[in-house]
Amino acid sequence: MKESIDIAKSLFESRRYQEAIDTCQKILSSDKNSVDTLKLLAKSLLASKQIEEARSSFNKILNLNPDDYESIKDLGNTYLAMGDTNTAKNYYQKALAINSAYAPALTNLGSIELTTGNKQDALSLLIAATESDPQFAPAWVNVANSYSQSGEAEKAKDACQKAIELDPDLFKPHSLLATILIGQKKLQEAAISLRKAIELKPDFFQAHLNLGAVLKDLGQLEEAEISVRTAIEINPNFALSYCNLGNIL
Repeated sequence: MKESIDIAKSLFESRRYQEAIDTCQKILSSDKNSVDTLKLLAKSLLASKQIEEARSSFNKILNLNPDDYESIKDLGNTYLAMGDTNTAKNYYQKALAINSAYAPALTNLGSIELTTGNKQDALSLLIAATESDPQFAPAWVNVANSYSQSGEAEKAKDACQKAIELDPDLFKPHSLLATILIGQKKLQEAAISLRKAIELKPDFFQAHLNLGAVLKDLGQLEEAEISVRTAIEINPNFALSYCNLGNIL
């Protein structure tokens, strides 16, 4: 049993979500109440955007253990994935009522507050998340975003670098760091961050577009043209891409 769960975890970590789902379902066919397996199944379903199925699995976990604050938070994530921020927020608050120092719930709640314009509340929640778990990289990403929106570029940059130090394979801090560096006219450094962001998420057209703009300002016009044309291939309906390409040409 343990070997099977370990295989499912490995598949999940490799983003082979459907294979992880299939493995978990095989385990559950002989042990339907394995909470660890149900959690991994639910997370895999959520990651593969099978929202209703994920929600059903999280509810099964909570029927077995109503105080499982991790699953309560993850259940909130299913609503957030559907754009229902109010219900998601309620679940994050329920998780925090059980464990007030739970960094992922603090981070997600802070992210919602930031999105809805409550910048001070957001920053308080996000800083609390980093204090609760200084190794939780997503909290530092959101702290960086909060500082960036408040115009505190150096603090935002420090938070991005902390997130990258903790998890260099997170795409968001590299992208955000590039934006901060562009604002500071540090174009060579920005280009490095954008290339890393593209390496991690090749289909993010904005990173290609931003890299094209940076390369244009650096006088590297042929590379700039390639980057902007790539952005257009990914998203042909963004007008600014064509303006940038026209300027380069």
